[in-house]
Amino acid sequence: MMRWRPGSGRLVTIMAVCFGLTVVITRLYLMATGYPKIGGSTYHIAHALFGGLLLVIACLAMFLFAGRGSLTTAAALSGVGLGLFIDEVGKFITSDNDYFFPLAAPIIYLAFLLIVLVARYAARSRVRPPALVLADVVEQVGMDVGTPISVEQRNALLHTLDRVDRGGFTPDTIALCDALGDYLRTTHEAAQPSRFGRLRRAYRRAEDAVLPQRVMAAVLIAVLIGHAVWTLLRLMLAVIVLAGRHSPSPALDHFLDVTQNHGWKALAGLGIAAAAELLVGVGCAVAAAQWMRGRVDIGVRLGIWSNILSLTVVNVLASYFSQFLTVFTAIAEALLLWLLIRYRARYCSV
Repeated sequence: MMRWRPGSGRLVTIMAVCFGLTVVITRLYLMATGYPKIGGSTYHIAHALFGGLLLVIACLAMFLFAGRGSLTTAAALSGVGLGLFIDEVGKFITSDNDYFFPLAAPIIYLAFLLIVLVARYAARSRVRPPALVLADVVEQVGMDVGTPISVEQRNALLHTLDRVDRGGFTPDTIALCDALGDYLRTTHEAAQPSRFGRLRRAYRRAEDAVLPQRVMAAVLIAVLIGHAVWTLLRLMLAVIVLAGRHSPSPALDHFLDVTQNHGWKALAGLGIAAAAELLVGVGCAVAAAQWMRGRVDIGVRLGIWSNILSLTVVNVLASYFSQFLTVFTAIAEALLLWLLIRYRARYCSV
C-alpha cells in the first residue's frame, strides 16, 4: 500500500521552485547570449539532454543514498532537470523544431502550475490512522540514526508522538512509542536549531521590525491598487489586439503586437484572458477599497483570489503572446500572493 511520504510537500515545493527558476534563467541567458549552440555545424547538443541527465542523477540519488539530504538533493536536481527538458518543448511539438513556437510558453507555465498544485496538495494535513502516523515517525527517526537532527525536527517528532492515539495499539506498539520518545529526548537532548530555523527566526524578527502591521497593510493596499491599474492596462492592450487597430507608428504597432497574424484560436484565447483580466482588475480594486474601509478579512481574501485567478488563468493565456512579460508579471503576482497569505496568517481572524 502506498502512502504519502513525510515532508513530501516540502520536497515537491523545492522541485517546483528549481523548475521555475531554471526555465526563467535559461531563457534569459539564451536571449542575452544570442541563443548559442553546443556542438558546432554538425551536431547540436540541446540542453534538454542535460535535463534528462539530471533527472537520471536525481533518481540515482534516491535509489542509492539514504537520509534526508539525498531526498532534498534529488528534489532540487529533478526540478532543474525538468526545467531544462521542458524548456525545449517547442521543438518536440512542431515539425520544424521551432523553439520559439508560441504554444510552448503556455505548456511550460501549465506544467509549472501543475507541480505547484501537487506540492500544495501534498503539504495538506490529513487525518490518518494512528498506525500510519507511527510508521512515518519510525521512518523519519530511521533516516536520522547516527546523525544529529535539528531541534525543530526533534520537537516535531515528539509532538507527533504525543498526539498519536494509542488506544488501538498493542502493548508492544505502545512500548515502541515510549522508546522512540525516550530516544529523541535523550540522544538528541543537545539538538541545535537548524540553519533554516535560525534564518526563519531572523526573518521574522526583521519582518516585525521593518513591516509592522500598519506598514504592511499600507504597502499591500498600494500594491493591490497598482496591480488593478496594471491589469486594466493589459486589458486595454488585449482590446487593441482584438480590435486589430493600427497606430501611425510602425514601431508602436510592432510593440503592441497588433500586426501579427495570430489566428482566430489565439485571439479567442486572448478574449478569454481579457475577460479574466477584467475580473482580476476589478477584484484587486474592490479588495483595496474594502481594506481601506476596515473590512480587512474581506479585502485580503478577495486580493488572494484575484491573484490566484491571474496566476492560473490570465498568465497561462497571456504567455502565448508575450512569454517574458508574463514571466515577470507572474513573479510579481506570486510575491504579492505570498505577502497576502503572510498577512492573513499573522493578523486576520480567518
